[in-house]
Amino acid sequence: MSDRKDDNGARGPQVKVQVPPDVQRGVYANMARVNHSEFEFSIDFANADFAGQDPQGNIPAVVVARIMISHEFMPHLLEALQDNYSRFLTRRDIEGLPEVEEPED
Repeated sequence: MSDRKDDNGARGPQVKVQVPPDVQRGVYANMARVNHSEFEFSIDFANADFAGQDPQGNIPAVVVARIMISHEFMPHLLEALQDNYSRFLTRRDIEGLPEVEEPED
């Protein structure tokens, strides 16, 4: 998630992530359900159809991906999510600022 450096400041081996063509398109999810056991966390990403609510008020949702991760990995995932969300907010806030013209002398 973050660059790891040894005591001398040198970078260690880097993971080269490859996304297969059938996964590159991705899937849309507008909700997630998180569960855990003693050994792992599971995250179900789902697409909920809020317009398809039945008369009892139930909303249909289809799981589009289930991710299982170890409890050792969870803090790293949370750190990466927080870091990326923080950078997103900063960029969005900067882009939303009004431009100020420099006064002419």
